[in-house]
Amino acid sequence: MSDSNPSASFRLTPRHWAALAVSVLPLVLYAFSSREGDLPLYFRTARAFLDGAVPNRDFRFEYPPYALLWFVPATWAGGDLRGFVLAFGLQLTLFDAFIKWLLLSEGVRRWGTSWRAWAPLGAYFVVSWIQSVHYLKRYDLIPAALALAALVALMRGREGWAGAALAVGTVTKLYPAVLVPVALAVAWRRGSKPTRALVTGLVAGVLPLVPLSLVWPWWQFASFHVERGLQVEAFSAGLLWAAHQLGLADVQWVHAPASYELHGAAAETVRAITRQVWVAGSLLAAAVSVRAAWRRPPVQVEDVARLALVPLTAFVILNPVLSPQYLIWLTGAAALALLSGAVGPSVVLLVAAAITRGLFAGSTYRTGWQPSFTLLLLARNAMVLFAGLAWARELRRWGGPGAAPLPDPKDAPLPTPQA
Repeated sequence: MSDSNPSASFRLTPRHWAALAVSVLPLVLYAFSSREGDLPLYFRTARAFLDGAVPNRDFRFEYPPYALLWFVPATWAGGDLRGFVLAFGLQLTLFDAFIKWLLLSEGVRRWGTSWRAWAPLGAYFVVSWIQSVHYLKRYDLIPAALALAALVALMRGREGWAGAALAVGTVTKLYPAVLVPVALAVAWRRGSKPTRALVTGLVAGVLPLVPLSLVWPWWQFASFHVERGLQVEAFSAGLLWAAHQLGLADVQWVHAPASYELHGAAAETVRAITRQVWVAGSLLAAAVSVRAAWRRPPVQVEDVARLALVPLTAFVILNPVLSPQYLIWLTGAAALALLSGAVGPSVVLLVAAAITRGLFAGSTYRTGWQPSFTLLLLARNAMVLFAGLAWARELRRWGGPGAAPLPDPKDAPLPTPQA
């Protein structure tokens, strides 16, 4: 038994706030690191924009349009590249703190003073620190925070805010778009009013693109990604590189404009097949989640996290491009899924995210991985795939045709915490 009533223990106490501060502090310190990652690219594009240049007309901008808006404040505040690296790192630390606050708040709301209330924050803190080499040197933390906020808002009956967060996240990094069908299914089961609120939020989030189109050909960013090759960390690329090391395929490890890729006739064939599997697999995963949400609407926040993780994981692991920061997209929802039910898939996914750091620790990444690092990549990718399949299998068992409608989450009673 827990030592407190759940309704009385919902608010964060001083010890919660202290733990939250301790979990964020290492990231604050790492923001002062001289590592640059992709930050020089962000700085150059934002600097050009502030100097009057038009993206995709005067210079190439490879990201969705809202991404640039997140680069501008740190560029203006930092002045030069060194100042930008610090300012942008501190900006990302705020998003890290926001994610951790969401995880801790939902844990306390769900379990009161039980130890399980701490599980999401604790797991996410460890994994984010291990990933810090790219966690604070890419901007993926921003759309990840928006996507997680959308899931929490959806379960708190704030469908309008959920739609707005998904829309802004999508126009920042695209991938939150895979969560829209699930969100629509959940809202539809609740009735016409929640559905209208969600759609209104979605429309409001993308509405600025209309006037923006008059001065900025923002849609041209898509052509850059269509032309990308088979990135070396992708699931299929790892298998192909292993075949190359066994003498079964002939490919070249090439430094392309945005990443390292496998080139050659075999790589082109695998790339074409991978794209087809990626599209088909992502659509199938979205259908599995929508079906599950319709048959048994989510009641707890970890339910909607599992619904989201199936299409998200498919989108990541089947992708012909799988940069290390892509796993940041999954770790927040995976941490939430620790709040109840089977924890195995979440643990496997979080460990996979953590060992991603090992792919760059003393490896020959610039010239092609040695067999030991290839095995680590294959293990990492297999773990992500396993977690996604495990969540999909769980969703296929959810509910039945006569599943009851979802109660209003604002009125739903808190569960009794357990020791």
